[in-house]
Amino acid sequence: MARTALFGGLCVSLTLGSGALAEGWSVIDFNSVATREICMTYAEATFGTYRERFNMPGFTGRSTWTVGGYDLRGEVVDGLFICSDEAGLVSPILVVYNSDDDSDAREVIADRLGDIWDEVVANGGPLSSGGATSGGGTK
Repeated sequence: MARTALFGGLCVSLTLGSGALAEGWSVIDFNSVATREICMTYAEATFGTYRERFNMPGFTGRSTWTVGGYDLRGEVVDGLFICSDEAGLVSPILVVYNSDDDSDAREVIADRLGDIWDEVVANGGPLSSGGATSGGGTK
């Protein structure tokens, strides 16, 4: 009886967990950049430019290796750039999450953020400044 209950619970957990992941997340990986600070600066510039272009209030938070953009479409879409440093290479990853049923809107926002990231990389930093390109476009 205990095995049946445990097995049933695991099946329900796996079913619910995998369904939520499939419907509510978009993940984009980008080409490596030279340093974590470049990645963090590009990520902040990407969220800032998105907010300006699409008139979206909200806020951006920063840790030592992540930059989060919150309330990208009301309170239901958030994004997170992860700037992981592995053996001297920083590989930026963007995760966009929505808590409602509008996966199409999430995908549009993820695409817009990816396009803005590419512009920031091509500009070598925030779009209001110049500078040399240090890699990092989309794969």
